[in-house]
Amino acid sequence: MLRLNHLRLRVFTASRRFGADIPLKAGLNVIYAGNSSGKSTSLQAIVYALGLERSLGPQLEIPLPYAMRERIHDRPDAEYEPVIESYVEIEIQNSAQQFLTVRRDVVGGADKKLIRTWADARLSKNLNSGKQRDFFVHDAGSAQREDGFHHYLSDFIGWNLPNVSRFDGADGPLYLEAIFPMLFVEQKRGWSTIQGPFPTFLRIQDVARRVIEFLLDLEAASIRRQRAELRRQLSSVQQRCEGALYRIQGNNYRIVRTRGIPDAPTAELAQGKGIKTEVLYEEEWLSIANVIEKLRDEINVLEQQEIVSAEQAAPDLIERSKNVAERIDHLAAAIDTARIEFSSQIEERNALRLRLNALRIDLKRNQDALKLKKLGSALGRAASDCVCPVCHQEVESELLPTITSAGMGLEENIVFVRSQIELYEASERDGGGRLNELQARYNALADELSERQGELRGIRQSLVQPSESPSRAKIEAIIRKQSFFDRLRSTQQAVDGLVDELRSLATEWVSLQNKLKLLSSEDLTDRDLDKMKKLEMSVQSHLVSYGFKSFRPNEIHLSKDNLRPLIYTTVGSEIVEKEINFEISASDAIRLKWAYYLSLRAVSANTDANHCGLVVFDEPGQQEMEASSLYALLNSACENSRDDQQLILATSEPIDSLKAALSGRGHLVSFSGLILQPLQ
Repeated sequence: MLRLNHLRLRVFTASRRFGADIPLKAGLNVIYAGNSSGKSTSLQAIVYALGLERSLGPQLEIPLPYAMRERIHDRPDAEYEPVIESYVEIEIQNSAQQFLTVRRDVVGGADKKLIRTWADARLSKNLNSGKQRDFFVHDAGSAQREDGFHHYLSDFIGWNLPNVSRFDGADGPLYLEAIFPMLFVEQKRGWSTIQGPFPTFLRIQDVARRVIEFLLDLEAASIRRQRAELRRQLSSVQQRCEGALYRIQGNNYRIVRTRGIPDAPTAELAQGKGIKTEVLYEEEWLSIANVIEKLRDEINVLEQQEIVSAEQAAPDLIERSKNVAERIDHLAAAIDTARIEFSSQIEERNALRLRLNALRIDLKRNQDALKLKKLGSALGRAASDCVCPVCHQEVESELLPTITSAGMGLEENIVFVRSQIELYEASERDGGGRLNELQARYNALADELSERQGELRGIRQSLVQPSESPSRAKIEAIIRKQSFFDRLRSTQQAVDGLVDELRSLATEWVSLQNKLKLLSSEDLTDRDLDKMKKLEMSVQSHLVSYGFKSFRPNEIHLSKDNLRPLIYTTVGSEIVEKEINFEISASDAIRLKWAYYLSLRAVSANTDANHCGLVVFDEPGQQEMEASSLYALLNSACENSRDDQQLILATSEPIDSLKAALSGRGHLVSFSGLILQPLQ
């Protein structure tokens, strides 16, 4: 609950002190004064005192007239006096019966971003008895930090403001400035729309729906936030999977290839089936575990052999050098072939991408042509009707050679192009896997070539050793195989670790997908629909009492998209939904806004919702409103008043008529002249 108990305005000139005190109560409050007497000044002072002027627009200008900022007089024909200092104070109360007095300087005092407060203090008593604390507004963190006033005010009201999506993709709080237009209707722009108008500069997506969902505490908002959070987590898992895949396919493990790992996390990947790590060994892709085992056996055999002298090893070394030289030539040829295949695959991939771009452009053109055809364009029908769009003659025999088959229609062409796009996208994905395999083959061949070249140099050096010295060829062979063995084992451990990471991420992805599927596919729950139905019926009931005439009140319904009032009419046997827009008179638009705001408050009071019970109308008698409708509004407010609700109206209707309409009910605060008057 948020109740306004007392509003105080003070203005100081060089010689006098001006001001106004407006006591307010629960239920209906009517502030009466003549035109241009300061009613709007009083209500705008509420906005300014609470630091909510950005609810009126992006400019941080003081939303108060010159009487509070520049010059003031006590009657219209008197001389103006310059304003030296001025401030606004307001006493508010919450549902816990806690009181808070708020003061904000206008001119001549503290910075406009500073708000002073006194907890458990009332304007009718000495403020020094309350606990004073200062806050800031209109700087980063004012809605989230401990010393931000709007963060404190939200807690005081009892609101836990949700995070909502912004147009830049980030999340941010549903600011009080976005909520306040559904509580306060100012005179200049406030009556121009049924909802709001909301401050768009806050960049909140679907701000109208977010505010109404919060005030009614619809479960749809929670479901949407859960769904958005799950999708954010899924996106994060996807990115981490892509990072792990990149590391597997990176240069650190360039001689191996992994089979059975999809491009995106899947349930099969989570179960860890079908994943293989292979290495190119003797020009054959073998399991890395088998190659490691084979190398271990070869190293054991070499270590058990006796090391002979250089003279004894010479015949074997000569034969070995020939074989190694042949292997080097073969590897060089294989590398050239792999390089050519890789270049060819790159060209094929680029051609696929060009074709895909052309197909996507063709798809858009066909979709546009089909749209024109459905709209009745002759140009859009020309291709399918075989008629020239200029001279309207048949083109089958006049301009083209005689053919027995007709071209596909636009709908068929769109289906065909889409199938082609799917085919080429699949080919591109397959080509990516082929590129990775070719890259791994090339790297393995290049590494083996470097290894064989080193082996050949070692053999030739062994052949020129002294004949009695131990042959170094066998020692070098053991070292080379041991080095390759260690490299493969290290690579296997690293790749296995990344595969385990992928499996873990896939398991997390499956869990998130399962949670996403378990969420309701419909945003609006049965509880939400029940609240919407009550709000709709309440709006219709209010419209009946206000004398709404543009449509039958029972034709006004609420949109499920943004909860904005719509018109449901019957055309033939069908129910047609239409936006209200200019379909209703200006005065009925005002009646509809009354009904919507008060119904929103009433439904929130009777259900579990977040509305604070406060509604402020500045000059509700807009558009030369009939007095009977305005008095019906007053009567409805009196009959439905509650201690936890407050309706504040400022009007210039004749005072005698107001008193007659109120009949002693409600709280009337009247001013015979200017509201801001000299004080003793």
